[in-house]
Amino acid sequence: MTFVDYVLCLSYPVETHTVTTDDGYKLTLFRIQAKNTNIKSGKPVVLMWHGLLDSADGWIMNDETHAPGLILANQGHDIWFGNSRGNKYSTGHVSLDHKTSTDYWAFSWMDMAEHDLPAAFTYIAQKTGQKINYIGHSQGTTQMFAALANPSGRNSAITSNLRKYAALGPVTYMAHVKSKLLTTLSHTPLLPEILAKVGKYGIFQPNWVTEAAGKALCTFLPWACSLGISLVADLDPSLDNIDRVGVFAGHFPAGTSVNDILHWKQQVQSGGNFQKYDFGAAKNQQAYGQSTPPRYNPALIQENVALFVGTGDELADSLDAGKFQSEMVNSKSEIHYYPIGHLTFLVGKTLPFMNDLTTFLDLPNSHHRDSEDFLSLDDQVIIA
Repeated sequence: MTFVDYVLCLSYPVETHTVTTDDGYKLTLFRIQAKNTNIKSGKPVVLMWHGLLDSADGWIMNDETHAPGLILANQGHDIWFGNSRGNKYSTGHVSLDHKTSTDYWAFSWMDMAEHDLPAAFTYIAQKTGQKINYIGHSQGTTQMFAALANPSGRNSAITSNLRKYAALGPVTYMAHVKSKLLTTLSHTPLLPEILAKVGKYGIFQPNWVTEAAGKALCTFLPWACSLGISLVADLDPSLDNIDRVGVFAGHFPAGTSVNDILHWKQQVQSGGNFQKYDFGAAKNQQAYGQSTPPRYNPALIQENVALFVGTGDELADSLDAGKFQSEMVNSKSEIHYYPIGHLTFLVGKTLPFMNDLTTFLDLPNSHHRDSEDFLSLDDQVIIA
């Protein structure tokens, strides 16, 4: 069942929009508003962006009363959902065929930061006439932090249209990462060569294990056959809605490029640095004017940012998140901690961060839920 099919079954109004980036990629954006209503202009705008190997589906797969995207829609807001280049909803291009062109797949999350986000922000701002509240999860936070901390220049399409930025499970520095996927990737010999052979037309696509590339990958890297959600993030049955995790798994993975995976490997192997894609010394010189990839600079961030961090998150470690927030010295920032994991932001039995998120966004006409499900459990907040 697609995103559109799913929300229509639940009686939410939905629109599908296609946005073309300045480098030719065609992205699909979804838009919904409150259940049993019609889409209207003038409501506060929220753009939600998914993480690695995910899609817009991740925001709506939990029980209806606990799915972040549906909760925010029912609070009276205009909710847009991004889909990064190369996932199952965004495989179009003005001239390249994703099924036959290796050039199509020559991207990582750096390109999502520099091209996908500006295109989405420009389109939504023009369509709604409003500033945008951005909520990212996992890699969806990485690409926004990369855009705002870009030493090569910050894109005004984002900075002039961004109202507030909420980072759920924020991933920047990776010195303390414990994710099974990323630690395994960083210690797999010849990984670039292996992935180049089996993923030249994308990797971890829907049903990828049943196809030739997936079968080849299983031969080279047997652990990848058990990819599953728990390999990407931490899955704690005591925190997460296991019944809905099964539904989520039916929509995951949603596909990406080999370079996107390798960029994460580089982050870990570099000692956890938050830096641009490493093409190798010669190509780095051509691309960046230096032999090493430039590092992102958190001091460049000037926006109103809140980080929502799980102390049990094995991918977005709380120490790494705290270090990054402390270096955002020119931003009005705050950081919240909860005893949850990475996946809990999407499929938690309860959403202890939700009230804090709603308070931070401070959107007009919000219909707050006074539910104990949203109360923070032993949470902390630091405001800088």
